[in-house]
Amino acid sequence: MKKYILPIILFICGAGMFAFTSFTSGSVDDLEVKIENTPVVMPSCYKVYGNPDALSGRYFLFKMLITNKGSRPVRNIRAIYEIPKFIEETEMGKISVLNPGQSVVVACYPVFNDDIVNKTTSSKEKTKIKLATSGGDREEEFGFEMKGRNEFLYTCVKPEEIRSYRDMFDNDPLIACYVTPEDPIIKYYTQQMQQKVLKGETAAVTNDPKEAVRMLMGVYQATYLSGMVYSGTSGVPSKFDDLQSMVQSLRLPREVVTGNTGLCIELSILYASVLMAAGLDPVIFLIPGHAYPGIVFQGQYYAIEATMIGGEGMGGRQDAQAAIQKGMKQLEEFIQAAQMGDERYSLINIRDMIAQQIRPMELKDDQFLREKIEKIAAGWENGALSNDVQTSFASNTGGGNTGGGNEGGGGGGGGASNGMTAYSGNVSFNYPAQWSRRNNPAAQYLPQLIHSFQPADNLASIQVYQVQGAANPNQAMQIIQQQLYPTGQEVQFQSAGNAGGYEIFNGITYSSNGSFQWQAFMKRAGGGVAGVIMGAGAGGEQYNGILNQVKSSIR
Repeated sequence: MKKYILPIILFICGAGMFAFTSFTSGSVDDLEVKIENTPVVMPSCYKVYGNPDALSGRYFLFKMLITNKGSRPVRNIRAIYEIPKFIEETEMGKISVLNPGQSVVVACYPVFNDDIVNKTTSSKEKTKIKLATSGGDREEEFGFEMKGRNEFLYTCVKPEEIRSYRDMFDNDPLIACYVTPEDPIIKYYTQQMQQKVLKGETAAVTNDPKEAVRMLMGVYQATYLSGMVYSGTSGVPSKFDDLQSMVQSLRLPREVVTGNTGLCIELSILYASVLMAAGLDPVIFLIPGHAYPGIVFQGQYYAIEATMIGGEGMGGRQDAQAAIQKGMKQLEEFIQAAQMGDERYSLINIRDMIAQQIRPMELKDDQFLREKIEKIAAGWENGALSNDVQTSFASNTGGGNTGGGNEGGGGGGGGASNGMTAYSGNVSFNYPAQWSRRNNPAAQYLPQLIHSFQPADNLASIQVYQVQGAANPNQAMQIIQQQLYPTGQEVQFQSAGNAGGYEIFNGITYSSNGSFQWQAFMKRAGGGVAGVIMGAGAGGEQYNGILNQVKSSIR
């Protein structure tokens, strides 16, 4: 009989512990749930939605603030979501215990299958959310619009919250999702173009600006010889009427090539895809109502007017030399406007977007489309581009800044004089070309810091910030201050006025390594506040002159 005593005691103790836990634990009804969700999902950008590191995590499907409003802790909370037809039930995270008064934020970055890019029409979809706890379950849901893969929404900022031109184009960085250099069809098109239009030349390995410009002109020559038509029915939206007015149907580069027609933005995306497939660094210049493509090569910008291939009602067709001359003239105007702080002039540096985890969609090979490429390329045989290419353009050899503003995290670079190169993003400036650049250098404790630049001795620093959710520059500075405090860094700052659209702060940071004096330039941009902070530590006084140059170049 004694051998049964221990199991019985254990059973009684276990049952008592279960009763005690149940009695002392709160229920799911004690939880207050607030959900912030995106109203629109674009299939073309599915890799961005699934990556919490892309653009500092700004493109979540939803964020859920869970607060325990009860008097007892709620235990073993599991957050689960489902998007019927697209994503099965998936656990987002588990919270062991949420004590009374405590809150936690859970963010959802949905991982869609690659075949989502086959979706060609818009539809209304639902997200179902379940909170499973030891004290019961709770379900929530919300609706959103799933666009077709060709539909691009230039902004997700609510109409009542739009305050500036840049707010109207908050999603511009996502245009990079349409740049598809790894598309088998675009790679095949690029190979054919290099063989038949450029006669095998590869600018990316020659380190020769002449060949880089020739590659840019080669893409134009290929579209010109194939009889491609600029369909100028609509360009980039230039004003905001309602949210629907900011939606544009964008053909993929493979569709532009095989359909032999494209809008200005579609042609720019095609150029960027081909140029990147050829190993160059493409950029897309955005101006009011228009877009045109270019490259940055050895710190210099080059641009071409892709639409001069002409179209019905568009006037005559112009050759590649005329197109590059037109593009460089527009680039000169672009630089002047950007230096004046005109936020309507911006650019997207595709490689900078990739560095910020913006990835293009996956597309499959297609034999039918390959055959169409072969038929198009057959017309290029007698149209090889001349080797006589001009590379010195007035707009790209002066000493001015060659960047510009940018739309929500996009980038730029190059072209500044006196050993300086240009950085373009939500904030743009020139920095010393020999300084090292690091991406997300403090991701674990300061994710708002997206880029930093330092000399070899690390006695000075330029830091670029994007503070998502901050309502104003002062709040952004407070967030940075709070993030650094647990690391042993005490930040003090005060406002020093406004200039050029930026609020300026003077500050000092104390740590075990000493003190660091700095100046910050912050403004609202990209769904929050963006800015640059720069300064020098003890022994870094020799960098003050350089930092003053950087400050004067901020635009």
